[in-house]
Amino acid sequence: MATIKKRVDNLENRMTTLEQQVSNVATKLDMFIEESRAARKRQDDDMREIRQNVDGMSKHVRNMSIVTIIGVATIVVAVFLK
Repeated sequence: MATIKKRVDNLENRMTTLEQQVSNVATKLDMFIEESRAARKRQDDDMREIRQNVDGMSKHVRNMSIVTIIGVATIVVAVFLK
């Protein structure tokens, strides 16, 4: 009987240890998920900012292209009228 009680106590200790390890893994997994979500949000915010900058730059390039075309057309017309 003493060995059975000893084995049961040993199993109970192991069970407690396993429960603690599972709890630790679950906590780490929750922390990892939170960090992943935060990183993804930062990446989304960065991409949104980059897109806004690119949109602003494309408007500037488009305006400069139009001005250049008008300038070249004006020079061509001036040359033909002389």
